[in-house]
Amino acid sequence: MILRGGRIWTVDSARPEAEAVAVRRERIVKVGSDRDVLALRGPDTTVVELAGRLLLPGFIDAHTHFGSAAAWTFRLGLYEVREPREALERVAAAARRVPPGLWLTGGDLGAAAAWEADAAGRARPAAMALDRRALDAVTPDHPVLLRRVDGAYVASSLALARARLTSESPDPRGGRMERDPRTGELTGILHGRAGERMLELVPTANGELQLVGARAALEDLRRAGITSIHDVARLDDLSRRRLFHTDVERSATDLEIFRELQRRGELTVRVYAFLTLALWREVVAAGIRPRSDEGLIRFGALKAFIDGFLMEAPYADVPRFAGSFTFRFVDEATMAADIAGADAAGFDPVVHTIGDKAHRLLLDWYEAAIRANAPRDRRFRVIHAWYPSAREIARIGKLGLFADVTPQHLVNDAASVERRLGPERARTAHAWRSLKDAGARLDLVSDWPGSFNEQRATPLAPLENIALAVTREWHPEQRLTVAEAIAAYTIDPAFASYEEDRKGSITEGKLADLVVLSRDILSIAPPAIRETAVDLTILGGRIIALSP
Repeated sequence: MILRGGRIWTVDSARPEAEAVAVRRERIVKVGSDRDVLALRGPDTTVVELAGRLLLPGFIDAHTHFGSAAAWTFRLGLYEVREPREALERVAAAARRVPPGLWLTGGDLGAAAAWEADAAGRARPAAMALDRRALDAVTPDHPVLLRRVDGAYVASSLALARARLTSESPDPRGGRMERDPRTGELTGILHGRAGERMLELVPTANGELQLVGARAALEDLRRAGITSIHDVARLDDLSRRRLFHTDVERSATDLEIFRELQRRGELTVRVYAFLTLALWREVVAAGIRPRSDEGLIRFGALKAFIDGFLMEAPYADVPRFAGSFTFRFVDEATMAADIAGADAAGFDPVVHTIGDKAHRLLLDWYEAAIRANAPRDRRFRVIHAWYPSAREIARIGKLGLFADVTPQHLVNDAASVERRLGPERARTAHAWRSLKDAGARLDLVSDWPGSFNEQRATPLAPLENIALAVTREWHPEQRLTVAEAIAAYTIDPAFASYEEDRKGSITEGKLADLVVLSRDILSIAPPAIRETAVDLTILGGRIIALSP
């Protein structure tokens, strides 16, 4: 395959741009002038004419929750929906991605409006006018069960049929099924124990169902131009042998999903798995080694969480509260020992960190591990990096850490951060430029699909996140340039997984993971970046997504 005729931005400082690229099997074999590359053309060579479009290395999303994204294929987050029409549109969109006959669930219908009324001291608005007939009109072939904010459920006709419920069925003890006052037919609205019993009938997410969702999630990644992910994952064989104090591995993908997709020849993304830091001893005992590979799956990092917005001093708007440790956290001594032990075994800790105190503690533990253990090439990370102090930013830079930042988090936080922190602490709340200037390496990440409770989705599309990073309005001095943002989606996350020698730039000898964009985002106005399309995604020299 030869790609030519557009702008080729290599993200390789030794040759930033080229006229053409040649690919043989899974590798890039030539980067250079049209003449030099076209000299390699044979009778069976495919020539992709870029026609002025932009060729980049394939995007690497360095923080995802693939298993949650797969589960969201069947679960709809409807918290912000205010009108029945919008709710039905979301149900219809979900149904188009799911084979007929499979369940669709979700909630909480009417939550945003109800919570706003609660905060204002007003009566909550009436429940959203949805019943089984409305659901049947958009998806007659899927059983649907949606939860309302008042605790009632709305079931489609097929869901009622699966439960063997008819107009003759009596109300269950502790529950009530609404009926049409004229005909006596069930409306699909279920209260109390009636709704709870229906929910109990929804099948659990077994392996085959997870694969259905995983295929939909892979399609999302391909269409976004993403060829690699760094995913929060778990090994079920190890987890089952451990008694946890809380759900420590919540939102972690069962690694068996990736393994099974790979066995079936369906895995179309490279995976750098973040296994569980608390299980580092079990990981080592299982024979997993840092920077080892299972086909498209790679190991080397271990994930943990410190905080629930842990600050040194109370919040400005809640004077007696300074945040807390996360429910996953045991105690400081345990975390320090886990970090040091994992580091000694050659694994890199990657830790969710929000709050200036959380950063201080994490950096103390990182520094202690570095002092205690033998010198090595370390690629430790601070995940999210919300609310560090200027002192901790300098320490992050001095240690050469990676900071995984999610632009959508700033969008969600901008309206309230100064009220929460006060102007002085807010200055460094989402300090991307300051982190980079201090010496940190930035990964732009999606944290896809969003919050575990499904209340807030985060955009997967790298182009959307690049646009947010270069056009931020709150503290615009912290913006990145387009070239920096591209690097934070390509070579920087490749470096974070010790793969800078095999991917992340368009360089001879590297894997042919590539993406073609409809426009040159380096030369257009930054706000127009989000309007750019992914035209072609290539993984290991094979086209895996092609726009119509």
